[in-house]
Amino acid sequence: MTMMNTPMIHVRWSAVPDRPGARRPRRLGRAFATAGLIMIPWVLYLSMSLPEKAMDSHWALAWVGLDSGEALALFATGRFLKRADNRCTLTATAAAALLLTDAWFDVTAAAPGGELAIAIVMAVCVEIPVAIVCTVLALRLIRHPFPRSETVEQESP
Repeated sequence: MTMMNTPMIHVRWSAVPDRPGARRPRRLGRAFATAGLIMIPWVLYLSMSLPEKAMDSHWALAWVGLDSGEALALFATGRFLKRADNRCTLTATAAAALLLTDAWFDVTAAAPGGELAIAIVMAVCVEIPVAIVCTVLALRLIRHPFPRSETVEQESP
């Protein structure tokens, strides 16, 4: 039997309770996209406030680049998620890796005292929890991907 003769079974996203954001995938997508956009002012702040030189002559550029990558990965995850596009597993995984890397370097590179306390609070309250959400999202979508759209199924031989 060919694909053309096989009846298409369409499962609504909201009908499958085991999927991430089963009730509101668009809301979760909007949250990821918003998180990526919110990071833009932070990246701009970093680009102006970090010292130009530390042990590395490109210290500020390295941090701005890392946070820019995080912002892009979060934004892309949100956009893919809003469109029920399974590629969000890739961007969510990238975001998780970048966030954990950022948390690690923030804590290990911070000076003792207030700077270290802020780095730990940011890691524990923001970076690690968001990385966990991204990881869970990616793992759930690997197990239960979004249903393929009709147009994609019709074009497949």
